Amino acid sequence: MTDDKVSDFKMFENAPYELPDAKTLIDAHLVGIRAQEKLFGPVFPTRLIKYALHFLAQRIGEEPPGDIKTIEQLAEYLLSKTDKYPTPYCSLMYAQYKTENDLQGQTGAATRVAEMGFHRGFGKGTGGKEIEIDLDDIVTKLYQSAIEIKLSPKEFGYKKNEDGSVDFLLPNCYYKDGCRQGIAEKILKRPDGRMHCNLGSSLCQYLKVVTGYEWDYECIEFDKPHCITRFYLV
Repeated sequence: MTDDKVSDFKMFENAPYELPDAKTLIDAHLVGIRAQEKLFGPVFPTRLIKYALHFLAQRIGEEPPGDIKTIEQLAEYLLSKTDKYPTPYCSLMYAQYKTENDLQGQTGAATRVAEMGFHRGFGKGTGGKEIEIDLDDIVTKLYQSAIEIKLSPKEFGYKKNEDGSVDFLLPNCYYKDGCRQGIAEKILKRPDGRMHCNLGSSLCQYLKVVTGYEWDYECIEFDKPHCITRFYLV
């Protein structure tokens, strides 16, 4: 991607912090992990803890204590290491993908199978402009809200496309380290083969709530070093 294309994006004023609040983001992950535990049973947190601790140990060169048995204890330990690894939520994100892959043979094979095929028809007669969705207002409020709850990336921009889709630009996504590991292990694929994006999935849910319509996403560019994700109605 050239600098000219990056300049097409409308960039917001930088967030007043370098990284999101680690505790707030980890707490958000715990909500999802508890839901996955209800689906898979106690095997899910057991494996997730193992994978998250291994991920972190590789980053900080320090073996974890052997008495971490619950996800609450895991969260406490991850937060205690932010001085050595400032993005501990990457450990949880990676471990969720890894565990889900172990138990289902695919990331999101059961819970996201409905996404398959939907993206093929995106933007053809269902664009945001045709149903009069004010994407400028939605994205602006999204970024403002994310800053207020300390979950925003430092830099963020967006670009509306003629077909009604919208591209989000993250110059330096805070999940990138976890994504790199997931890609290296080939566990970051959605059921139809497209790349999974943790923020992409979350933002689709946000867009659904504020618009009343279903949304899907596609990773256009990853680690270039920026990331670009396209969102569209389905």
